[in-house]
Amino acid sequence: MPRLFGRDYSARELSERTGRPEQLAGIRSFECSDGRARGVRAFDVRSGAGLQFTSVADRALDVCALEFRGIPLVWHGPGGLAAPQYYRPEAEDFARNFFGGLFTTCGLGSFGPPESDAYGSFGMHGRVNHLPAERLATRTIWDGDACTFEIAGSVSEAQMFGENLTLARTLRVELGANRLALHDVVTNDGGTRRPHMLLYHCNMGFPLLDADSRLEVSQQAMHPRDAQAERGLSEWNHGGEPDPDFAEQVFIHEPVACADGFARAVMANRALDDGRGVALVIRYDVTQLPALFTWRMLGVNTYVMGIEPANCPTIEGRVEAGKRGTLPFLEPGESRSYDIVFEVLSGAEEIDRALAMLR
Repeated sequence: MPRLFGRDYSARELSERTGRPEQLAGIRSFECSDGRARGVRAFDVRSGAGLQFTSVADRALDVCALEFRGIPLVWHGPGGLAAPQYYRPEAEDFARNFFGGLFTTCGLGSFGPPESDAYGSFGMHGRVNHLPAERLATRTIWDGDACTFEIAGSVSEAQMFGENLTLARTLRVELGANRLALHDVVTNDGGTRRPHMLLYHCNMGFPLLDADSRLEVSQQAMHPRDAQAERGLSEWNHGGEPDPDFAEQVFIHEPVACADGFARAVMANRALDDGRGVALVIRYDVTQLPALFTWRMLGVNTYVMGIEPANCPTIEGRVEAGKRGTLPFLEPGESRSYDIVFEVLSGAEEIDRALAMLR
């Protein structure tokens, strides 16, 4: 039974009190009409409990915006939302078209720097985020007094004489809840073995990210990527003031499952929501995503902290992963599933409970 506006309601009670369910929550489809985003298809989703997000159908159904009770929680890249046709991997257009958001999917064949190997050439962080979804479907599912809103679609990353990978994606949110569940299945529909690197680039922004913000992750080890990150090692999980001279810092973690079997990252700002505090929890299956990277970038305009679960521990890219023997592959016909839950918490008690799970 969903909890809305401070009390529980049955399906019948809600039906009696509304002309349409969208009065309270639901999925709204729309098409952008301005600038580089003109023609882009997207969905706005409201849970009825304060959670609102935007999933971009023409950018792999990635989530470009997330708010809680009107508070923005994620960073938006300066280039904004752009249609897929503006992406050119050979021109380093990832940074120009990187909208940030709750998550930008990096893959399906590679993540990391642009390079080439025996399997072909590829741009920064792969190309899947720049591909439109097809076979789109939205559903409102009632099961007794419980209601779930669902968006589903598939993305094809394929070329002649090359890879033929398919991402089947489903997003689910329950009426009255502040949780977004992501379920992905990646399948090799081709006839040859292919590299498969996948990273979820989650991007926390102001005001969730601020001077007093803290990030905690369930981990058994962590080390800096390079000398620049080593200089920030003592503050790897801290926010700070924007600095025009700030140089990015990347940290490499070995995530570990909590008592319930899932790894977690918790980004908290206890000053938000009039001092009650707000946190964003990212929960994922460490058997599916055994690697985690964090990106601390406190620059001007680029004021963001990234949380990046991945299926490969080599942030340096596909060529380096091949050298180290860490490069994942999909055999012909093979599929792999990935599950992540994003949950927004409010209040010291809920935040403390989430942080206690990490210990």
